[in-house]
Amino acid sequence: MDEKHHISVDTDDLSWKLLIVLVCCELMLVLLDIVINFVEVIPYTSIHELFNIAREDGLAGWFMTAQTLIAAIVLWFIYYLSCQIESITSFYRRGWLVLALFFTYMSADDGAVIHERMGSMFEDMMDKSDGIDDPDLLAQWLEMFPSYEWQFLLPIFALIGLYMLYFLWKVLGRSRQLIMVLAAFSCLSVAVVLDFIEGMSEDHAFNIYSWLKQAYMLEDYTVDHFAKSLEEFLEMLGISLFLTVFVAQIKRIIPEDFTIQLSTSNALPKE
Repeated sequence: MDEKHHISVDTDDLSWKLLIVLVCCELMLVLLDIVINFVEVIPYTSIHELFNIAREDGLAGWFMTAQTLIAAIVLWFIYYLSCQIESITSFYRRGWLVLALFFTYMSADDGAVIHERMGSMFEDMMDKSDGIDDPDLLAQWLEMFPSYEWQFLLPIFALIGLYMLYFLWKVLGRSRQLIMVLAAFSCLSVAVVLDFIEGMSEDHAFNIYSWLKQAYMLEDYTVDHFAKSLEEFLEMLGISLFLTVFVAQIKRIIPEDFTIQLSTSNALPKE
């Protein structure tokens, strides 16, 4: 084919531009939440809910779900490429598959609030403990997490996170992209800690939100809302950093002589 028929994509340049766009969108969502929802420059509750960054059904919730789904699609594409290249070992193919599955679940979780509903289910199970063989065991397990009920799943997510960190360290080595991965994990970890504190009772010794309210005479809504805003922003930023790293990996996984040719089984009829 002639050179003019080829599409050349610099994934490094694309990934950095993508990160800039995503971070700008996230900062804009935070600003809109402050101006429209918190300050209430528009006196309509429905518009407040649309721009409320703490709501799952708001604009920020859609943005989070969309970018996580895009990250999952990129990972599925990398996994597909890894299956087409013989030099890539099963360890790396399996790693990309695990990441693709996990980010697919994360996008579904963001859209359908799966883990919150799982927590509500276990709370209902505790209320109706007659159907549980050993309710005391479940109660003791849940008491280890003095926050939202869903956070008893944290050890599972921690194990998956450790595997992701190990795999990406093997893939990236000591590079700038590994630093971005560590920053992404840090953002998501801090967000989980903030969510954990949010779910604690107000009289809990480690509830720093209650301390801030009392020490600085702040309103409950002010502290709770901006803590949630920071949490959501960190989650979005963490996923953006992951997505940037994944996009940049597309070029690195493909050998120089590897080409992708699109074809169709049914050619268009000539006029």
